[in-house]
Amino acid sequence: MMTDDRKNPAQVVSIFPLDLVDRRILSYLGDNARMSARSVARAMDVSAGLVIERIKRLEERGVIKGYRVEVNHEVAGFGVNAFAFVQVNAQQNIDEALDFCMTIPEMEVANWLSGEYQLLLTIRARDYAHLQELLLGRIRKIPGITHITTPLALAHRRRVGGQFAFTWKDNTSGDVKND
Repeated sequence: MMTDDRKNPAQVVSIFPLDLVDRRILSYLGDNARMSARSVARAMDVSAGLVIERIKRLEERGVIKGYRVEVNHEVAGFGVNAFAFVQVNAQQNIDEALDFCMTIPEMEVANWLSGEYQLLLTIRARDYAHLQELLLGRIRKIPGITHITTPLALAHRRRVGGQFAFTWKDNTSGDVKND
């Protein structure tokens, strides 16, 4: 599944204010997206109805975009994590380049950047031979590509719940009352 986070620069995004209850719910679901509303309510010492209503509202307002599986890439056979900084020519339509990148199954994330490089790609490969095959094959076919630099990730830290998961661990203490 590919998510498209494109935003029209002229479009104003309305920010949904999160209170302590919302942040605590998001923290629990960030740790375990399969946690039931009843379990979240029990952990927060609030009613299940409150949690269900808040989750529904967070989904409707687009704060919660979906629920995902946390994959151990090494165990799944894709233990090599590489980044590709890609330069593309100035005439290239960047959406076309991003869309092409996401047709490559090993591509985790494709970012459009400002600066010297126009794309930052996160790639998962089985091994270094597979990475070389990707770089010399499909990645070289990105529309408008002029140059690639590929650093390898040797170690990393990431928030549980996804690359952009936010947790409010430091702000979740205190009692939450049912509204």
